[in-house]
Amino acid sequence: MTAETSIFPNDVESFLHHLAAKGRKASTIKRYRYDLADFFRFLAVTKGDQQALKPSSLTPQAIDSYFFLLENERHYQLRTLKRVQTVLKSYTAFLQAVGKLPFDPFSSLDLDETIWNQLTKEELLSHAEQQRLLNALKSDAGLSKKQAAARPLLAPRNLFIITLFLHYGLRLQELSHLEMKHINQGTGDILIPEMTGNPRTITLLRPHKKQLHYYLQAIPEAVRPRKDTDPLLVAFDFQRKTFRWSYENDAPKNLTEIAIQKMIREERKRAGINRAVSARHFRNTYIVQALKNGETPEQLQKRLGLQTILTLNKYVEYVNSLASSGSEH
Repeated sequence: MTAETSIFPNDVESFLHHLAAKGRKASTIKRYRYDLADFFRFLAVTKGDQQALKPSSLTPQAIDSYFFLLENERHYQLRTLKRVQTVLKSYTAFLQAVGKLPFDPFSSLDLDETIWNQLTKEELLSHAEQQRLLNALKSDAGLSKKQAAARPLLAPRNLFIITLFLHYGLRLQELSHLEMKHINQGTGDILIPEMTGNPRTITLLRPHKKQLHYYLQAIPEAVRPRKDTDPLLVAFDFQRKTFRWSYENDAPKNLTEIAIQKMIREERKRAGINRAVSARHFRNTYIVQALKNGETPEQLQKRLGLQTILTLNKYVEYVNSLASSGSEH
C-alpha cells in the first residue's frame, strides 16, 4: 500500500477488489482510489486518523462539509463534483450491501446532481396548485362512498402531512421517522431526530398545533399512538376503515415513505393537478417562499438543520432571477 492510501480503511480495498471483479477498467479503479484517498484525508483532518477509519464517520454532515470544501474552497467544476459524488455514493452503497453501514449518508441530503443545476418553476408548486390541493384535502369531492366514509378519519392525517411539507420544509425521511417522543403537544415543538441527518427542533404555529391535536384525536383510542416509541404518523386500513396496528411491534403501524408518496400521488390527482408531484416539490416551494419572504440563506440553513448553505445556492439564484426579471412564481 502506498503512502497515499495508507489511511484507507480495509473496506476501501474490499470495495476496489469488488469493482475489479465486476470488470471495471484499471483506469476507473485508479480514479476511484484517488478520489477515496482524498476524501479519507479530509476525514483524518476533521475527525482524526482513528475515527476516519470507522464507517460511523461517514455521516451526512461529513459528506456535506466535504462537498462544501470542494465547491467553495477548491472551486471544483460541476463535472468533477458529479464524479466525486458518484464515487462516494458507490462506496457507501457497497458498505450498506455488506452490512457495514446501517444507513445511507446521502438519503437525507440534496447532494445529487440537481443541487448544481438551475431550479425551474416546474419543480415548484404554484400558488393555485397549493390552494387546489388544500381545498381537496378538506373536501369529499371525487370520492367513492367507501372512501367518503373513511375520510373523517383520514383527512386530518393527510392535511397535517402536507402542512409539515409546505410550511416547515420537512423531508420525506424526516416525516416517516417521527415518533411520539419527538413531539410536545403542549408547546408544539417537534424534534427532528438525529438519525435523519439534519437534527433540529421546529415549533408549530397555533393553527398547525390544532391540526396535530385534531389528527391524533381522530384516531380511535384503541390504536392511537401513545408510547414514546409509537410512530406519530399511522398507516390506514381502507378495508376496515380504521388505522392499522402492528402486532409484531405491539404498536400502531408506521406510515412508510412509500405510503406517504402514494398519498401525495392520490391527493394531487383528486385535486386535479395533472402532473407528477413529490415531496421534493413541497420542499422546493417552501425554500423559495421563505427566501422571497426575506429569510436569509443563513437563517434558512439553521431552520432546515443544514450543515452548510451549499444546497441553498440554486434556490437563491432562482429567487434572485425572479427579482431581476420582475416576475413572480
